[in-house]
Amino acid sequence: MKTNAMLECPACGNEISKEAVNCPKCGHIIKKKKKGCGCLIAIFIFLGIIIFSVVAATMSFDKIEKDITKDITGVEEESEYITLEEYNKIEAGMTYDEVCEIIGSKGSDTANSSVNGYTVKIVSWYGNGTLGSNANVTFENGKVTGKAQVGLR
Repeated sequence: MKTNAMLECPACGNEISKEAVNCPKCGHIIKKKKKGCGCLIAIFIFLGIIIFSVVAATMSFDKIEKDITKDITGVEEESEYITLEEYNKIEAGMTYDEVCEIIGSKGSDTANSSVNGYTVKIVSWYGNGTLGSNANVTFENGKVTGKAQVGLR
Protein backbone atom coordinates (compact mmCIF):
# COMPACT_ATOMS: atom_id res chain seq x y z
CA MET A 1 0.00 0.00 0.00
CA LYS A 2 1.48 3.33 -1.04
CA THR A 3 1.45 6.40 1.13
CA ASN A 4 0.75 10.01 0.13
CA ALA A 5 4.47 10.65 -0.38
CA MET A 6 4.89 7.56 -2.56
CA LEU A 7 4.19 6.62 -6.21
CA GLU A 8 3.94 3.33 -8.01
CA CYS A 9 6.41 2.42 -10.76
CA PRO A 10 4.45 2.05 -14.00
CA ALA A 11 6.78 -0.75 -15.15
CA CYS A 12 7.02 -3.08 -12.16
CA GLY A 13 4.52 -1.73 -9.62
CA ASN A 14 7.17 -1.15 -6.96
CA GLU A 15 6.52 1.64 -4.49
CA ILE A 16 8.85 4.58 -5.06
CA SER A 17 9.18 8.06 -3.61
CA LYS A 18 7.71 11.03 -5.42
CA GLU A 19 11.20 12.52 -5.81
CA ALA A 20 12.66 9.40 -7.49
CA VAL A 21 14.03 9.74 -11.02
CA ASN A 22 14.38 5.99 -11.60
CA CYS A 23 12.70 2.99 -10.02
CA PRO A 24 15.20 1.48 -7.50
CA LYS A 25 13.94 -2.04 -8.31
CA CYS A 26 13.74 -2.10 -12.16
CA GLY A 27 15.52 1.11 -13.16
CA HIS A 28 12.56 2.41 -15.14
CA ILE A 29 12.84 6.17 -15.79
CA ILE A 30 10.02 7.96 -14.01
CA LYS A 31 8.49 10.75 -16.04
CA LYS A 32 7.22 13.52 -13.85
CA LYS A 33 4.08 15.37 -14.79
CA LYS A 34 5.08 18.88 -15.68
CA LYS A 35 3.16 21.70 -14.20
CA GLY A 36 2.31 23.41 -17.45
CA CYS A 37 0.33 26.35 -18.59
CA GLY A 38 -2.35 24.32 -20.37
CA CYS A 39 -5.16 26.19 -18.64
CA LEU A 40 -3.61 29.52 -19.51
CA ILE A 41 -3.31 28.57 -23.18
CA ALA A 42 -6.93 27.38 -23.20
CA ILE A 43 -8.05 30.69 -21.68
CA PHE A 44 -6.17 32.68 -24.34
CA ILE A 45 -7.66 30.55 -27.11
CA PHE A 46 -11.14 31.01 -25.63
CA LEU A 47 -10.70 34.80 -25.37
CA GLY A 48 -9.37 34.91 -28.94
CA ILE A 49 -12.45 33.07 -30.20
CA ILE A 50 -14.75 35.46 -28.33
CA ILE A 51 -12.97 38.56 -29.69
CA PHE A 52 -13.01 37.16 -33.23
CA SER A 53 -16.72 36.34 -32.92
CA VAL A 54 -17.61 39.83 -31.70
CA VAL A 55 -15.64 41.49 -34.52
CA ALA A 56 -17.14 39.17 -37.14
CA ALA A 57 -20.67 39.69 -35.80
CA THR A 58 -20.24 43.48 -35.84
CA MET A 59 -19.01 43.45 -39.42
CA SER A 60 -21.83 41.14 -40.45
CA PHE A 61 -24.42 43.26 -38.64
CA ASP A 62 -23.38 46.38 -40.58
CA LYS A 63 -23.84 44.52 -43.88
CA ILE A 64 -27.17 43.04 -42.76
CA GLU A 65 -28.37 46.48 -41.64
CA LYS A 66 -27.46 47.99 -45.04
CA ASP A 67 -29.22 45.14 -46.85
CA ILE A 68 -32.37 45.54 -44.73
CA THR A 69 -32.34 49.31 -45.30
CA LYS A 70 -32.13 48.75 -49.07
CA ASP A 71 -35.00 46.24 -48.90
CA ILE A 72 -37.22 48.56 -46.86
CA THR A 73 -36.46 51.78 -48.73
CA GLY A 74 -36.11 50.37 -52.21
CA VAL A 75 -33.13 52.69 -52.63
CA GLU A 76 -30.29 50.89 -54.39
CA GLU A 77 -27.64 53.62 -54.43
CA GLU A 78 -26.21 54.85 -51.14
CA SER A 79 -25.67 58.23 -52.80
CA GLU A 80 -29.47 58.69 -52.67
CA TYR A 81 -29.45 58.61 -48.87
CA ILE A 82 -29.20 61.88 -46.97
CA THR A 83 -26.19 62.43 -44.72
CA LEU A 84 -26.03 64.57 -41.59
CA GLU A 85 -23.69 66.95 -43.44
CA GLU A 86 -26.22 67.39 -46.27
CA TYR A 87 -29.06 67.81 -43.78
CA ASN A 88 -27.17 70.58 -42.00
CA LYS A 89 -26.80 72.52 -45.29
CA ILE A 90 -30.58 72.81 -45.71
CA GLU A 91 -31.78 76.26 -44.66
CA ALA A 92 -35.14 77.98 -44.30
CA GLY A 93 -36.28 79.64 -47.51
CA MET A 94 -34.58 77.18 -49.88
CA THR A 95 -36.61 75.73 -52.73
CA TYR A 96 -37.28 72.04 -53.28
CA ASP A 97 -34.87 72.01 -56.24
CA GLU A 98 -32.10 73.56 -54.12
CA VAL A 99 -32.61 70.92 -51.42
CA CYS A 100 -32.59 68.11 -54.02
CA GLU A 101 -29.33 69.48 -55.41
CA ILE A 102 -27.72 69.33 -51.94
CA ILE A 103 -28.92 65.78 -51.26
CA GLY A 104 -28.54 64.40 -54.76
CA SER A 105 -31.96 62.78 -54.94
CA LYS A 106 -35.66 63.69 -55.08
CA GLY A 107 -36.85 62.03 -51.85
CA SER A 108 -40.41 60.80 -51.33
CA ASP A 109 -43.52 62.91 -50.80
CA THR A 110 -44.88 62.14 -47.34
CA ALA A 111 -47.66 64.70 -47.31
CA ASN A 112 -49.02 67.21 -49.80
CA SER A 113 -51.84 69.65 -49.09
CA SER A 114 -53.20 72.71 -50.82
CA VAL A 115 -55.93 75.06 -49.59
CA ASN A 116 -56.82 78.41 -51.20
CA GLY A 117 -53.47 78.68 -52.96
CA TYR A 118 -51.45 77.82 -49.84
CA THR A 119 -49.44 74.58 -50.20
CA VAL A 120 -47.68 72.43 -47.67
CA LYS A 121 -45.48 69.57 -48.80
CA ILE A 122 -43.39 67.26 -46.61
CA VAL A 123 -40.62 65.31 -48.33
CA SER A 124 -38.68 62.43 -46.72
CA TRP A 125 -35.23 61.06 -47.47
CA TYR A 126 -33.84 57.83 -46.07
CA GLY A 127 -30.73 58.30 -43.98
CA ASN A 128 -27.27 56.85 -44.22
CA GLY A 129 -27.15 56.15 -40.47
CA THR A 130 -28.73 53.42 -38.42
CA LEU A 131 -31.71 51.39 -39.56
CA GLY A 132 -34.70 53.72 -39.80
CA SER A 133 -32.66 56.91 -40.03
CA ASN A 134 -34.32 59.60 -42.13
CA ALA A 135 -34.90 63.30 -42.66
CA ASN A 136 -38.10 65.22 -43.38
CA VAL A 137 -38.25 68.69 -44.89
CA THR A 138 -41.41 70.81 -44.83
CA PHE A 139 -42.03 73.19 -47.72
CA GLU A 140 -44.70 75.89 -47.49
CA ASN A 141 -45.49 77.55 -50.82
CA GLY A 142 -42.33 75.96 -52.25
CA LYS A 143 -39.90 77.17 -49.54
CA VAL A 144 -38.31 75.29 -46.62
CA THR A 145 -40.01 76.16 -43.34
CA GLY A 146 -38.97 73.23 -41.21
CA LYS A 147 -36.85 70.10 -41.07
CA ALA A 148 -36.33 67.11 -38.78
CA GLN A 149 -33.98 64.13 -38.77
CA VAL A 150 -33.27 61.01 -36.78
CA GLY A 151 -30.17 58.80 -36.80
CA LEU A 152 -28.24 60.47 -39.62
CA ARG A 153 -24.47 60.10 -39.75
